[in-house]
Amino acid sequence: MQEISYQADNKVGHIRFPIHNGAMDLSHCRQLLQTIEFAKEDDACKVIILWGGPDFFSNGIDLNAVHLQYNASILTYKNLKALNKIVHAVLTADTKLVISALQGSASAGGVMLAIAADLRYARQNIVLNPSYANLGLCGSEYWSVLLPAIIGVGFTQKLLYEASPISATDALRLGLIHQLIGGEPDAFQDNITAKAEYLASTNINARLAAKSVLNHHLLAQMETQVKLELEKMKDCCNHPEFELARAHFVEKNGHPQPLFLNAAAGNIRQNHQRDNKQPDDQDDNK
Repeated sequence: MQEISYQADNKVGHIRFPIHNGAMDLSHCRQLLQTIEFAKEDDACKVIILWGGPDFFSNGIDLNAVHLQYNASILTYKNLKALNKIVHAVLTADTKLVISALQGSASAGGVMLAIAADLRYARQNIVLNPSYANLGLCGSEYWSVLLPAIIGVGFTQKLLYEASPISATDALRLGLIHQLIGGEPDAFQDNITAKAEYLASTNINARLAAKSVLNHHLLAQMETQVKLELEKMKDCCNHPEFELARAHFVEKNGHPQPLFLNAAAGNIRQNHQRDNKQPDDQDDNK
C-alpha cells in the first residue's frame, strides 16, 4: 500500500491517499491534513486534486483501529475531530481550486471530504453513502453545512434518515457529483488531470474570485454548525447504541468490503429498474 503523497506538475497538485479500505485512523488523518496544508501553501500549485485511492476514495474513520481499545469512544471522537480538520482545510483553500476525483466509492466522512471540493468527478461504477446512522452516529465533517447547500434540506433528510447508499447516477442527479467519466482508470486520471491543468492555466484568478463570493455564506455558517455537530457526535460516541453498531460492523461484518457496498447492489438494481421502466408499465400500475 502506498503512502499519502503529494506531487505538483503544470500548476496542479496531486494528493493521493490509497488507504486500506478507505478507513483513516488518527495517523492517516494527521498526515493527510499536513499534505493538504502543504499544497495550500505551494505557490507552484493553483488546482489541487484529491485522488483518494484506486479502490476507495475514503470511508471516513477507521472503526477497526479503535474497536478493541479500552477507550474506544474517546478514540473514535478524536478520530472524528481529526477528519473534521481535513474537511475544514479543504473548505478554506481560498487560493486554490480543489477537485475531488473519485476512482472508488465513499461513505460517511469520506463523502463529506469529497463534496467539500469545488468540483467533483467520479467513475461511473462508484457508490456513495453519506449517512452515518447505520453506525449509530449522527454525523460530523460539516455535513449539516455541505449537504443542505448542495442538495437541499429535503434530499438531505432522505439520505441521512433512510441511510441507503446511492449510485453514481443518482449522485450526479442530486449534484453531489458534477460529472461521471467512463473508461479505464488510467483514462479517468488523464481526463481529470487535463481538466485541472486547463483550469489552472486559464483565468484562474477569476475562478477563485467567483469561488470566494459563492462560498461566503457557506463559510459563515461553519463555526456554529461544527460545534453543534461535534456536541451531538460526542453524545453518540458515548451511547450504547454506537457500541453495539460498532461491534456489529467490526466483528460480524469485518470483511474487506464495507457494509454499505453490499446494500448498494440491491439499491442500484432498483434504481436501474425504475429509470428503465417503460411508460406502458407505469400506466398499468395506476
